[in-house]
Amino acid sequence: MNKFHFRSTQVTEDQSGFTLIEVFIAIVILTIGLLGTAALTTGVVRGNLSGKNLTTATAIAQSCFEENRRVGYSSAGSVPAGGANSCVTGNATVTFGGIAFTRNLAIDASVSNIKTLTVTVTWSEGASGTKSITLKTVLAA
Repeated sequence: MNKFHFRSTQVTEDQSGFTLIEVFIAIVILTIGLLGTAALTTGVVRGNLSGKNLTTATAIAQSCFEENRRVGYSSAGSVPAGGANSCVTGNATVTFGGIAFTRNLAIDASVSNIKTLTVTVTWSEGASGTKSITLKTVLAA
């Protein structure tokens, strides 16, 4: 007689666990979801940067208007005698937060006793290209 007895193992249909195909499909679905989230995050960051730069450009233009209101109608766009004006007609570069903004002040005095001040601020956002904002105000004599 044989000393060794072999038992046959039966495969039952109630095996728990995941097949390799199920795991692969789960990984693919998860990867697609994460890539979508990464693209969305990149868009949000880019939008926040653009919004920050637009706000900064608006503040630069507003400060130019305020400076010219301070010096008055007759000295708008120029340096008054014995005084100072940090926003004169022409181009100037203002650096804020590591970004160079170019400010241009133009004055239209074609209407008597009224000066229209136009400030255009431009900046570069890298791959998004060059952006600009133009604001106008009126000074009366």
